[in-house]
Amino acid sequence: MSPRDLYIGGTLASIAISLGLFARGRRNEAIFVGLWAPTVLQLGEALLARSRES
Repeated sequence: MSPRDLYIGGTLASIAISLGLFARGRRNEAIFVGLWAPTVLQLGEALLARSRES
């Protein structure tokens, strides 16, 4: 498993958890967890770019 797979998996997990929460009527929590996806993507890209520079 590559580092890229790890952060993509984290992003997909965030989206899946958010959808599950939304389906159960917990909308505020769903929105909160849904906002993790772009954060995880950006963090992963930043870490990968940093490791390529080294």
